[in-house]
Amino acid sequence: MPLQAAMLRGVNLGNRKVIMSELRELCEAAGFTQVRTLLASGNLVLNSKLTGAKLEAKLEAMILDGLGLKTEVFVRNLSELETVLAGNPFKAFTKTSASFMVVNFMRAPASKAELDAMAKSALTGEEWKQGEGCLYIKFPSGQGVSKLKMPKLGTARNWNTATKLAAALQGE
Repeated sequence: MPLQAAMLRGVNLGNRKVIMSELRELCEAAGFTQVRTLLASGNLVLNSKLTGAKLEAKLEAMILDGLGLKTEVFVRNLSELETVLAGNPFKAFTKTSASFMVVNFMRAPASKAELDAMAKSALTGEEWKQGEGCLYIKFPSGQGVSKLKMPKLGTARNWNTATKLAAALQGE
């Protein structure tokens, strides 16, 4: 069973608090192995017989039942994360501003309406490109000052976190 990364959407923002040790314990009690969390922003690395949508649904139900939090979970294996990392269309920007480069992991491509809303709300220099299972977004002035209307059906991680998740799946 290969390790997989599970990313929870919108946790530890506002009133949506998740204590990572409780999340880890919940997953271990459910029989997942090699469970560990990465940072305090809802990132899990775990071993499971389940994959993809089945693992996402299982984790979403467990988190709701065990922690009382309704959230979406996005699962990626090492191959999928490596594809995301290799497909970055903003490599030069990422080399100098990795924390301002974001990957929005999604189950489906952004719709035309979502892309239009992004275009209308973008600040100067903000750019995005659709990728395989994700949307790459560069925020030259930082995500905190942005007014960009990002698609709701995804979870964003900055480039540093995305590369740390891939490294964790490689056993580093």
